[in-house]
Amino acid sequence: MKNKRPINNLLASLFLFTSAFSLAETAAIPVTTETVKSQAFDVQIEEAAKISATDSANLTFSTGEKIKAIYFKDGDAVKKGNLIAELDSTKAKAEFDKAKSSLNMAKTKLQRTQNLLKKQPDALSPQDVDELKEQVNLAAADFRQKQAVLRDYQIIAPFDGRLTAFSHSVGSHIDASSVLVSLYRLDPVKVSYTISQDDLGKAAKEQAVQITVDAFADQTFKGKVNYVAPAVDENSGRVEVHARIANPDHVLAPGMFANVKHRLAKGKKQLLIPQNAVVANNNERYVWVISDGKPVKQTIKLGQNTNDGYVVVRQGLKKGQQVVTTGQQKLTAESAVKVLNSDINTNDKESNTQAPIHPSTGKPAASEES
Repeated sequence: MKNKRPINNLLASLFLFTSAFSLAETAAIPVTTETVKSQAFDVQIEEAAKISATDSANLTFSTGEKIKAIYFKDGDAVKKGNLIAELDSTKAKAEFDKAKSSLNMAKTKLQRTQNLLKKQPDALSPQDVDELKEQVNLAAADFRQKQAVLRDYQIIAPFDGRLTAFSHSVGSHIDASSVLVSLYRLDPVKVSYTISQDDLGKAAKEQAVQITVDAFADQTFKGKVNYVAPAVDENSGRVEVHARIANPDHVLAPGMFANVKHRLAKGKKQLLIPQNAVVANNNERYVWVISDGKPVKQTIKLGQNTNDGYVVVRQGLKKGQQVVTTGQQKLTAESAVKVLNSDINTNDKESNTQAPIHPSTGKPAASEES
């Protein structure tokens, strides 16, 4: 009978190896991980603002008379130099024509005298010639004066814009300086708001702003700062700021309230990890990093929260490392791990996300975990 002990020993060893392997597989703690990324944060403040026209004018005649014609309708857009309306200028036109005729006659008389003097130098004294020249100058001055008076009977658009409703109609009499219609320049519009005096040194012309309004909640309108007050208002303790916002479709109207976001500075890139990766132990904050397939406890120092599930890491990690996001509660330095899914994308998050701003200070809010 052959000895079966070697075979039995082999089977026993194989059983023990398989059992140990199964136990190791069972002991591995399942975890998920995510890559440490870098992201730029803009320093930004949000304020309530009011929209007004870049330019506005109340259009009036400089004299009183009956309105002869109105060439536009309520709310029409006009171009600089357009004739908007005019008065009955019959008398003024007659005076203008008379002055024009007098000027032409004086010029003709002077020209004939000068032609005569070329043939007969002694035909007229120099004093008489000077008098004729003076008559031309006086006639020219009277002509310009009558021409200016004639313009008082017209309203000309001083800039591109949109009209309001006319206050008088054709045929009605209007007094001098009574407003016939107002004109607003609507592209661009001006946005006025105030900022904290703490931000006075950070605000500057040409910084980017964007606004939203309730009437067009799904749209964002962009522009740039064009004025920062050089001093703090004594009453409010705040600083006035103006920005110009492009409004080519004229959807933004003077008097609207708006929410403005003013970017004070473009931030530097900072490391970013999910908030659920952070473990708190009294004042200590740490994460578990997977290195060569093993968990490594790493103490970290946190910055501000981004309010979208992530938090800035100031110290303790490097870009591209894999931090554990779930399963870390059971980990020890000796634990075996089984990574269920791993975010191995080490590219930067290139979008310039705005850091959360404290509503009272206008500064980035610090993380409660830092």
